[in-house]
Amino acid sequence: MNQSYISCREMYECSCPELDRLVDICLQFGAIGSRLTGAGWGGCTVSMVPTDKLNTFLKNVKAAYYQTDVQKLALENNSLFATKPGRGALVFVEA
Repeated sequence: MNQSYISCREMYECSCPELDRLVDICLQFGAIGSRLTGAGWGGCTVSMVPTDKLNTFLKNVKAAYYQTDVQKLALENNSLFATKPGRGALVFVEA
């Protein structure tokens, strides 16, 4: 994930200072990997975080990123959440 992010940022230039800061914050507070996702250029990040560090991670990212700016704080309520990986796509073949 980290190498993919660096590639997106440096080779394809599809990051921005806000995404760079958010990725740095996520890695600082326990993410194993973090990268931009979606459209880039101000989009979102996705981070892999060990389950036992999740609550602390969310609290610290909220304080370090969202609570430093009034505009970001207005977005925080629906912007910071945890999910679990799913099974992925499936192909059904009829016999």
